[in-house]
Amino acid sequence: MSTPVSTDDRPADAAPSTVSGASAPALWRRYRVVLLVIVLVLLAAVAIGVARSRGVQARLDPRSVDPEGGRALATLLADRGVRVDRVVDPNALATGMGTTTAALVPVPGLLGESAARALGDASEGIVVLVDPPRAVLEAVTADVRSSSFVSVRVRSPGCDEAAAVAAGDALIGGSTYESGAGTRCYGGDGDAAPMIVGTTRGGARLVVLGTGRMLTNDRLDEDGNAALGLNLLGGDGSANQLKWLVPNPGAASNGESTASILPEWVLPAALQLLLVGLLVAVWRGRRLGPPVVEPLPVVVRAAEAVEGRSRLYRRAQARDRAAEALRSGALARLVPRLGIDRARGAEPPPEAIVAAVASRSGRPEAAVHAVLFGPPPSDDAGLVALADSLDSIVRDTLDPEVPHQ
Repeated sequence: MSTPVSTDDRPADAAPSTVSGASAPALWRRYRVVLLVIVLVLLAAVAIGVARSRGVQARLDPRSVDPEGGRALATLLADRGVRVDRVVDPNALATGMGTTTAALVPVPGLLGESAARALGDASEGIVVLVDPPRAVLEAVTADVRSSSFVSVRVRSPGCDEAAAVAAGDALIGGSTYESGAGTRCYGGDGDAAPMIVGTTRGGARLVVLGTGRMLTNDRLDEDGNAALGLNLLGGDGSANQLKWLVPNPGAASNGESTASILPEWVLPAALQLLLVGLLVAVWRGRRLGPPVVEPLPVVVRAAEAVEGRSRLYRRAQARDRAAEALRSGALARLVPRLGIDRARGAEPPPEAIVAAVASRSGRPEAAVHAVLFGPPPSDDAGLVALADSLDSIVRDTLDPEVPHQ
C-alpha cells in the first residue's frame, strides 16, 4: 500500500501544479453583471443625493438666483425698507423677536424641537412657516392643525385678511390646515385651507402656508404672488427686519442628532440599496444541492492523484485527515472479507472488526484497535509508521497463510 504523505521535498523535475485560482478575465466575465448593477445603483444614489441636497440648500434662499431661490423677494423687501438677515442657526431665530420683526422658515422640517418651541414662545412679531411638519406645527401653535393636501394653482383669497385681500389671486395650494380661531384663506368650501393666519403659543402673529412656490424667483412676478409675499413678510410696513432661516442640512441643532435632520429620502434610499444587495446575493449566490457525479475532463493516473492529495494534507498539516483516509481505505478492504454479520446498510461495530482482525492475523486485540481506531499521529514519522502498520495488518488478515517479512 503506497503512502499518501511524502516526507521528501518535491523533486526538481516534477510537473508543475495545475490547480490555480481563476484569472482576472474569468473573474470579470463571472461578476461583471453584479458589478455593473452595483455601480449603477451607487451612481443613482449619488445623483439623487446631490440633486436633493442642492434643492434643499437653494430652496427659498435669499441669496440664490436659482428658479427655486428667493433672491427676488429679498430684493423687493429691501427696497421697501425691510432688512433681510440670513440666519443659519435655528436656535438664534427666536432671539430678539420684537414687534417689528418677522421670521420666515421656508424649510421647517430642519428645525429642531428646542428651536421650534422657542419660536412658538414668541409673543411679538410675525412668524411665517412654509409647509411645516406636524411635530413642528404642534410645537409652535396649539390652534392650527394639519389636514390634507390640494393641488397648487391660482386661487382667490376668500377671506378678509388684509394681506390676502390686497394681493388678490395667487398661486397657492399644497398642504392644508384647520384652525379654530385663525383666519382661513385661499380655501374652498371645507374647513381646511392652504393659508392660515393665527397666533403662536406665546401670542405672536403666525402665518402657515401650504407651499412656498409663489415666493420663488420664477413665480414671484405672476398674479398676486409678489404682493402676497411682501404683505406677509413686512413689506406692508408691519416689520422692518426679516429673519430668513436657511439652516445647513449637515448641521444639527442643539439637542438634536444629525440623523434627525437628514432629508427624508435617505432612509428609503438606504433600504432600497439593501434590498438590491440582497436580491443580487440571492441571484448570484451558490446553489447548494446533492453531489453530481461527472466524468473527469482529463485522465489522471491514480499515483498522481494520491501524490497531489498527500501534498495538500502535508501543506495543511492535516495528519488527522490523512490518518482517517488511511484507516478508511484499510477498513474498506478488510470489512467485506471478515464475514461479520450486520444489518443491511449498517457498519459493523469497531469491537467486532477488531476481534475478527485479531483472530485472523494472530495479533493482540489491543494492538489491532490502536492501529485501526486509535488516536491520530502527532508527526509525520508517526503517520508513516501508521501506514506501514495498516499495510501489514491488511496483508496478515487477508493472507494469513503467506509468510510476510
